[in-house]
Amino acid sequence: MKKKKMIVFAVLWLVCLGLAACYTKDTAWMFEGEALTTILTTQQEAQRMEAAAQAKLDTAQQEARALQAAGEWKGSGTVEEAFLPAVADGLNLMWGAYCAEVEYESEEPFELNIVSPGRQSFVKGETLSVQAGAGRVVVPFDVTDAAAHIRVASSRTEAVRAITVRREMPYRDNIAYGVFLAGVLSVLYALKSDSSQRGRERRQGALVVLCTAAFASLPVLLHGLYGNMDHDLFFHLNRIEGIASGLRAGQFPVRIHASTMLGYGYAAPIFYPEVFLYIPAVLRNLGVSLAGSVRIFEMLINLAVAAVCYMSTNALMHNRRSAAGATVLYTLCIYRLATLYTRAALGESLAMIFFPLMILAMAEVLTRDERRWPLLALAMTGVCMSHLLSTLFCAGLCALAAICVLPRLIKEPCRILAILKAAGVTVLCVLFFYVPMLSYTAAGVNASVALNASKNALQPGSFLMGFSGRNNLPEDFAYTIGVVPGLAILVGCGLFAVRRYTAGHAEKDDGPSLFLLVAGGALLLAATDLFPWEFLCGLPSPYSTLFMQIQFPWRLAGMAAPLLCIAAARGYDRPTGMALLLALTLVFSGYTLQSVVQDTPILMQDGFCDTRVPQNEYTYAGTEKAALRPGEIRAASGEQVVVEGYEKRGTNLSFALNAQDGRYIEVPLLYYPGYRAEIDGRPCTTERGENGLLRIYGGPGGQTVQVSVQFVPPALWRVSEAASLLGVGLLVWTLLRRKRV
Repeated sequence: MKKKKMIVFAVLWLVCLGLAACYTKDTAWMFEGEALTTILTTQQEAQRMEAAAQAKLDTAQQEARALQAAGEWKGSGTVEEAFLPAVADGLNLMWGAYCAEVEYESEEPFELNIVSPGRQSFVKGETLSVQAGAGRVVVPFDVTDAAAHIRVASSRTEAVRAITVRREMPYRDNIAYGVFLAGVLSVLYALKSDSSQRGRERRQGALVVLCTAAFASLPVLLHGLYGNMDHDLFFHLNRIEGIASGLRAGQFPVRIHASTMLGYGYAAPIFYPEVFLYIPAVLRNLGVSLAGSVRIFEMLINLAVAAVCYMSTNALMHNRRSAAGATVLYTLCIYRLATLYTRAALGESLAMIFFPLMILAMAEVLTRDERRWPLLALAMTGVCMSHLLSTLFCAGLCALAAICVLPRLIKEPCRILAILKAAGVTVLCVLFFYVPMLSYTAAGVNASVALNASKNALQPGSFLMGFSGRNNLPEDFAYTIGVVPGLAILVGCGLFAVRRYTAGHAEKDDGPSLFLLVAGGALLLAATDLFPWEFLCGLPSPYSTLFMQIQFPWRLAGMAAPLLCIAAARGYDRPTGMALLLALTLVFSGYTLQSVVQDTPILMQDGFCDTRVPQNEYTYAGTEKAALRPGEIRAASGEQVVVEGYEKRGTNLSFALNAQDGRYIEVPLLYYPGYRAEIDGRPCTTERGENGLLRIYGGPGGQTVQVSVQFVPPALWRVSEAASLLGVGLLVWTLLRRKRV
């Protein structure tokens, strides 16, 4: 029997990977005839476009200096051409190795080279001299960072007959999809072999989880990556690219996104937890496209949400029907779908995986078996490593729940000890993130995201909207995220309340469901303008800061959703009720998913994603991002110096230069504490220079010197990393020990 299983597993994997390999094709773009004008240009025109791009940057830098002199800070606003198709006014390419195959026929020798106006420093390739005659030549080039409007420049364009640009490594998206499918099928087959009652129940649960996650993943299974530029997708894509870039440079953990901001670096990892984003980042480095990596990641999120909700609800209610109902309601909750797809808020979507587990853990620690406190540590660690605001919400919810059962906690101090154990292990696990964040905040790096929360509260009427709206105006934002949290959930809660009232007595498990219903309703109320947000945000500073950091009170709907889903599942806890649940959920969530995919995908497999994120957070005040010039090194006098042997690997730079004014130089890196520089092997002083750049002192003028720069995390950060490793080990040990007991 064991041998048969191994054969079946092997066949499954071979079939899935074989089909994926058959459909994996070379990534190539062909140009001939009239299409040549898209990719081919003269060397004179290439020089003109480069001059125009540099002139635009000169103007931006002059504006930045004027703002700095006036003590103002405009920021960078929106990013033009954030997403581009691969072929549009030239080639728009992500990092990788490429080659241009040029077919020619010429009576005279000519030259070929690869150009990218304004981003020439990101394109590494030599000028190729071609002899007279006819044939085909290959022009290899590397793109080290996202580069737009790439062209082949020729001294004799009339000699070129056709150009084919190839990516040396084809995108391996289909291989990744094949691995994902083979893994799911393997789990299903492994569950099939258990013929016991427990095995049948596990298979039923697995099918509920899989079918629900598959329906939630329908937008991912289409042509590309859907999203909205007005929300968070662009920011999170650059986080993934930044991690991938750091890993390729040998950095771990990645503290500065070396590829973001045109290679100037961005300290997003210091202020935004990124543990789970290493999954799509690793896929990127394995050859999967950016769009493909995120699509697989979103499928994993949907699968994890369904699995955690099912297991947590089943453990909480001891009722598989209720667990199935809550799983369908929560996984297909319109607020959650809008968070994942419309808003593309990956951090909040990750945190929502752990909300049902947190509810179970709180119930265990506060009212049941306090020895299961490791579940609370696991849930809170997961939330902390996903989204900071969700961490704040969860901590507040835990505190309120503890207050509700305070008399019991006083009578049973062992529960207080369990809470302290969970808190201690959680703190250990997350130290590696919070220690750097606090140190950079103390150093003056701007991390404020305060907004007037009263301007972003929901109206009660938004709870009754039956579909996802299309408006993007701030005052209508409640309707752009559709039903809050969803009519299927609200109907289920109503059915539960009616049944509870008409029965006249409490049925088994009605007590926890009733508590969850009341708690979820209170959170929905707090998300509306009926809650005194305007008063709280109008308090004197610093009291108002806490409430303004919440930014959008409607985010409380995400916390209310799992509470209400579990309560609503009790309302549908009849065969006819389950049919009604499925009908309502599929109709409303299906409409929401359809509204996501009715537009053109924002990013395709071979599409382009810029690196100039528009957010003003995580830099020093006064940094004008629009004034950053790719690869620019300037001396104290403002002169642009000629460098030799320039090499950038992650956050590390090395080059040789000769500057007449040797007081200091400014290199293409944004300043953050931790950078160290050497000139001819001697340590140099570094500080924040003009427009937030890294300034290096100590170079002699008029001599050629060797400069090297690297980012070195402080010793305290390394200590916090060791403490977090200890905390993770302790958490795993307690979970395994509790499972054995």
